[in-house]
Amino acid sequence: MSIIAGTLESTVRLATPLLLAAMGEVIAERSGVLNLGVEGMMLAGALAGFAGAISTGSLWLGFAIGMVAGAALALLHAVLCISLKADQVISGIMLTLLGTGVTTYFGRAWVGRNVDGFDQIPLPLLSDIPVVGQAFFSVTALDYLSLSLVPVIWYLLFRTNVGSEITAVGEDPETADTAGVPVFRIQYACVLLGGALAGGAGAQLSLAFTNFWGVEMTAGRGWIAVALVIFAQWHIWRLLVGAYLFAAIDALSFRSGAVRDAVLSGIDIAAVESAVDFLLNPQVMNTYPYIMTVVVLWYVMRQGNLNELGGPSALVDAYSREQD
Repeated sequence: MSIIAGTLESTVRLATPLLLAAMGEVIAERSGVLNLGVEGMMLAGALAGFAGAISTGSLWLGFAIGMVAGAALALLHAVLCISLKADQVISGIMLTLLGTGVTTYFGRAWVGRNVDGFDQIPLPLLSDIPVVGQAFFSVTALDYLSLSLVPVIWYLLFRTNVGSEITAVGEDPETADTAGVPVFRIQYACVLLGGALAGGAGAQLSLAFTNFWGVEMTAGRGWIAVALVIFAQWHIWRLLVGAYLFAAIDALSFRSGAVRDAVLSGIDIAAVESAVDFLLNPQVMNTYPYIMTVVVLWYVMRQGNLNELGGPSALVDAYSREQD
């Protein structure tokens, strides 16, 4: 397999968990609730999905169990932030720490075990296209699922009455409440759906990417998903592009040795060769997705608040009828 074809195939598989988790975060944030617990929910989904698949013998049931695990943590976040008016940032970070701690403790029993993960499903004719065929048209069912959800969620958020109500709640919950929109019910539903997608993203990692469970195997991808939402300015189609961009950078790090050799073979200038050798070092390349995440978050801090970037006006603000 060529470097390009292999990198493209890895890109698709790495983009799926980012896309699933980020779409869930978009839904939650557009209702006005920030969820920084995505990393913990992904870890919970990864462990629960893996354990569920082995225990039941069904990959799809394991994937569903992973989504339930993510939704369970999201429910706790919803109760704390929507009902009890807790600080959304603190609650989210607490859930990430909780998810990390719980999965580290209970996950020890599952370390070293493997599962026969989701098989690749080649599409007739399309999978035979040189270079891109195997990468985009011979992937797992979960990869196809993540891509199919993009237009579905876009339509839900921007072309339906439900989507209009979600937007109204995220922009001005007081006015929406006065107009008869069930603010709290919508926020609960959005946070739970976001958590379920984050849990599904984690399950994809353990059931369709690595095919095993490893402690802290999400490796910060939950934080990348949160940054992706800002990068995409809360728009689904931009999110798709962003997920594949971040995944491509991550995929290159897996093949950094081959990439470095290919690039260096055409360079004769010692200084340039030394610089390229450093930039394409495997350890250095592994940091690129996280550097991009930090850059995005730094840019947000420069702007002052999320609203100036296109975020919902009431994001992070807990709404209470008592404030009327």
